[in-house]
Amino acid sequence: MIHPSERATNFQYAIRNVVRAAEALERKGRRVIYLNIGDPQSFGFRPPDFVIEAVNRAVSDKFSGYSHSSGLLETREAIARYATRLGSPTETKDVIVTSGASEAADLTLTALVDPGDEVLLPAPGYPIYPAIIGKLGAKVRYYHLQPHDNWHPSVDEIRSLINPKTRAIVLINPSNPAGSITPDNTTRELLALAAERDLLVISDEVYRELCFSPAPTAASVLAKDTGASVVTLESLSKTHMLSGWRIGWLRFTHPERMGGIVDAVVKLAGGRLCSPTPAQYAVAPALESSRDYIKNFLKEIKRRRDLATSRIASIDGLSCVVPEAAFYLMVKTDNLNGRTDEQFALDLLEASGVLVVHGSGFGCDPADGYFRLVYLADEQTLDAAFDGIEQAMQKTSQESGIGAVLHV
Repeated sequence: MIHPSERATNFQYAIRNVVRAAEALERKGRRVIYLNIGDPQSFGFRPPDFVIEAVNRAVSDKFSGYSHSSGLLETREAIARYATRLGSPTETKDVIVTSGASEAADLTLTALVDPGDEVLLPAPGYPIYPAIIGKLGAKVRYYHLQPHDNWHPSVDEIRSLINPKTRAIVLINPSNPAGSITPDNTTRELLALAAERDLLVISDEVYRELCFSPAPTAASVLAKDTGASVVTLESLSKTHMLSGWRIGWLRFTHPERMGGIVDAVVKLAGGRLCSPTPAQYAVAPALESSRDYIKNFLKEIKRRRDLATSRIASIDGLSCVVPEAAFYLMVKTDNLNGRTDEQFALDLLEASGVLVVHGSGFGCDPADGYFRLVYLADEQTLDAAFDGIEQAMQKTSQESGIGAVLHV
């Protein structure tokens, strides 16, 4: 018998794990509305023509073999210019193009941690981080975003979690899955704390340009005053609907203070040869063309956010904080009735045909009763989903009262 590695056993990714239950339901002939994954293309949004045309021309006329392991020079130059415009002067050598922001996270954490090391993560937060950390044999320490405070972190709590094994603080701003924006003053305090304790800050800013209210200042800009060492992760997956193109990057701020981390990331990047070369030609037009495309996308998803939050507010037993960014809702149910949040989500799927992701998949306590819902679907589909959820919740209340479950 050939056994899998322990690191494979430690790798858990809740967003895709729940899909198996939905696929089983479909095999029975049931319709499933998938509100579990934040992929705009899956809901009918398309990449901008100016990006597609630029890549088509490049594939026809330009080099598309193995690029430098850090990325095409013209692509890294465009990213460096973009960061400099934000207010974080960046050199081309301090940019590495990756297969999405997820690979950027993997390269950075692999270069940083050894078994037994600890990394501070937000809860709720994007589950790729604990998956990577678990694979590496390191340990996750969660700091909690506070729902009563618009899902903001506590600097005091984060300070209390730091110990000699702590290597990094991960910031996700705006938040996936809460859609919250951490205030700049809080980020400054966290950067100062990281500089004081000689910790790396990994700042995931994939959703920074998808804000309904003023966007947060990039951590790399705020780091100028604190001296913190920051690795910023960014991507075109969400802003330009290029999720399947796998185009993201990381950039270093204060690399001179990172010891051998930069060299280690570069070495690891070389081991996977390069990120997909054709997709790299999308970066310059995406970052340097008109931002009207993003503004129009924001208008579309704001309408859907408002519909989703209105429907949640009208369903007994459900509540949510209105998100300030991205396209996710963290919804709280008062009807766990002794179940875990994962079992609630599975029961809800069975009763309503709507697939959501349990909050503990993002680091929440399973007893708190949260689930994440993606509201990218069109209004008709969202209404159908919420009709199903509302009927399931009503049936629970009517049939069983206290202690009810959603089984049908």
